[in-house]
Amino acid sequence: MEIQMKDVADFECYHNRQVILNYYNDEDFLWKRDGFHFDSIQLLNEQLIFLKRDGNYLTILLKKYDTCTKNIDFQNYYILNKGEDRLEIYFP
Repeated sequence: MEIQMKDVADFECYHNRQVILNYYNDEDFLWKRDGFHFDSIQLLNEQLIFLKRDGNYLTILLKKYDTCTKNIDFQNYYILNKGEDRLEIYFP
């Protein structure tokens, strides 16, 4: 079950962890998977910025997605949707 997130500031609570990003299109076609360790997450101008441990960063443009939900069946699991495209963000 999923609940709509009203405030994406929850992401900034995650520090010194690993994240898995699963990108889907056409509903269930996984076209890209990325996983890495990061130091912190920043929210800036509708961007979710993962500051990686190696000094690099990865940016997700939140305005590309219509909704952000949290899966309450699995802890630390978020879903960004736009039509049939989906980004699943999981913090193991």
